[in-house]
Amino acid sequence: MGQSTQMISDVITLNEYKNDGSFLHLYFLDSVDAWVAYGLSAYSLRLFVKAQGCMCLRGFSKKMQMPCTLVGEDAIPLLLQRANVLPSTSDSDLHVRISDAVDNNAYARWACKLKNRHPKFDEDIEVSTPVSKYVPKDRFIPDGMSSFTRQVKRVADCLLAWLALILFSPLFLICYIAVKWEDGGPAIFKQERIGRFGRPFNIYKFRSMRLDAEKFGPQLSHSGGDNDPRLTRVGRFLRAHHLDELPQLWNVFCGDMAFIGPRPERKFYIDQILEYDMRYVYLYQIRPGVTSYATLYNGYTDTMEKMLRRLEYDLYYLGHRSWWLDLKVLTNTFCAIVFGKKF
Repeated sequence: MGQSTQMISDVITLNEYKNDGSFLHLYFLDSVDAWVAYGLSAYSLRLFVKAQGCMCLRGFSKKMQMPCTLVGEDAIPLLLQRANVLPSTSDSDLHVRISDAVDNNAYARWACKLKNRHPKFDEDIEVSTPVSKYVPKDRFIPDGMSSFTRQVKRVADCLLAWLALILFSPLFLICYIAVKWEDGGPAIFKQERIGRFGRPFNIYKFRSMRLDAEKFGPQLSHSGGDNDPRLTRVGRFLRAHHLDELPQLWNVFCGDMAFIGPRPERKFYIDQILEYDMRYVYLYQIRPGVTSYATLYNGYTDTMEKMLRRLEYDLYYLGHRSWWLDLKVLTNTFCAIVFGKKF
């Protein structure tokens, strides 16, 4: 890692294009048989190719004063599909504009971190969890499951979700009527979350909050989740017994989610997390879950510190996940719900 980064720092100055925050510059290095990308959009490149499972190496160009990324040749066709302007191309150089360029503020903070400077955050958060030592901070974390085990997990999730939808249909009806009866509003709440490959999807829940719960913008559940003053009386009961999550069985059946996986988050909060820890994008390799390893040990996330702690657990799960670990998480979650544990 260190040797490759130094190599990039020495050679990346070959191309002196002005960086305006949206252009991506790539050229081929014969010495390492790979493409190097740099520019503000190298941040977007990193998110994109990570989501496709491509291996990347993050580095920093001292002279250009900007991050760069070493990518495999398999990433180039994907980038060209995303490009909307190609000002110049050749066999060894690409200069393209990517539509989803990175936010300059988030980029500046990332650049500061790579240069071993401390950016001026509103608060400096140091996160340490029991699994931190197993979660590398300087290299890519691949999915712990093989292709075969992932496929079996998906089939099992689909069958189990279909069975649960049938078995719990009377409970669905009771919860639906209770929510509808309290204030006459919609019983099912849907919200856009970010799932596998960074793609948005609608997550479904039984509505547990008042209709004006977010009139002042996105807000996290606080006070342990079920004591949030925005909760309705029925909603508080549903939240306390985790019944509000039942409609997510449909998300599992449709393939947006799995039973076990990192809890899906809104883009609004993902953008904030990325300003502190870029490793969140590694989670895009797998489907988010109805419950997670992090939920058992970190509970509700109502502060940035808890979000970053949750990320540590999620990354540990990503790198170590297996059928056995999934079964363990599912069993412990079931026991926690039966014995009334508050997440």
